[in-house]
Amino acid sequence: MLRVDTAFAIAVCLALLVGCKADPYRLVEVRGKVTSCDGKPAAGGTVVFYPVDDPQTTGRKSGNPGREARGTLSDDGTFTLTTIGIRPAQGAVMGPHKVAFEMPPTRRPVLTAEDKAAMTPEEIKANEADFASRKVYTPLPCSDQIEPNKVTVKADGNDFDFKLPTR
Repeated sequence: MLRVDTAFAIAVCLALLVGCKADPYRLVEVRGKVTSCDGKPAAGGTVVFYPVDDPQTTGRKSGNPGREARGTLSDDGTFTLTTIGIRPAQGAVMGPHKVAFEMPPTRRPVLTAEDKAAMTPEEIKANEADFASRKVYTPLPCSDQIEPNKVTVKADGNDFDFKLPTR
């Protein structure tokens, strides 16, 4: 009888261990700073982390590396990442990422005649007010090829410093 109880207890423990496997899509906090080629904050730009499709390293299914994470730079060049998805969520998936930089907007968007034709006067007014409130930035004299362009997001301690090189 003792052997049956012991075997059952071992089977339950093994099932629990298998069931407790870490979530390969778990998000962790990521933040950092981007400095322009002239040593100033790259305010208004956007940092984008693209998860690398590497099932051996990440434990994620091939072809499903996870969703990208983005962060818009504040005036001091700092950012915090948010994963883009059905519901945006703070952080990025752990593992290797390719990093890209999108230059800050240097002019406000405008509605085209085609856009306006598909909208009510209230929608036009709301969109134009939104566009007018958006901040614009002086163009950066740098390349958008961020350095480093590859990083690994770990369980903690994800505070990265990036630089934009000269064109």
